[in-house]
Amino acid sequence: MIIRRKTARSGARTFVSPLPRSSHARRLVLASAMACALASLPDGPASAQSLPGCAQTGAASVFINGRPMLRLSDVAGCPAGMFETVPGIFVEGQPAVRLAAPAPDCSGGGSADVLLGGAPAGRAGDATCPQRE
Repeated sequence: MIIRRKTARSGARTFVSPLPRSSHARRLVLASAMACALASLPDGPASAQSLPGCAQTGAASVFINGRPMLRLSDVAGCPAGMFETVPGIFVEGQPAVRLAAPAPDCSGGGSADVLLGGAPAGRAGDATCPQRE
């Protein structure tokens, strides 16, 4: 049921929602929305095999010496601390990354002639790490 109220201006009307404005009703709506969102997720936790290899993919529109430039999402499968973001440089809406320090059992490099903040720019395929189990 929609209730119509007259306002101070003639001809203008305000519509009031039939739902109560209590915080309980808001929580119920939020809970049902969250339940629908969770139901659409795949069953079980993600495994390490579902992660891409370390720095194997890159940007689709930015290339350095013919290879895709690395973004933050491209190094998600790399050991922590191996790459760092470059302040103020974004590629396809994501922060650009450069090699910070090679991780144990990993090797990495970058472009010899393109620098980001004084360090070689990261490209797809510049880092190699053993596959996670």
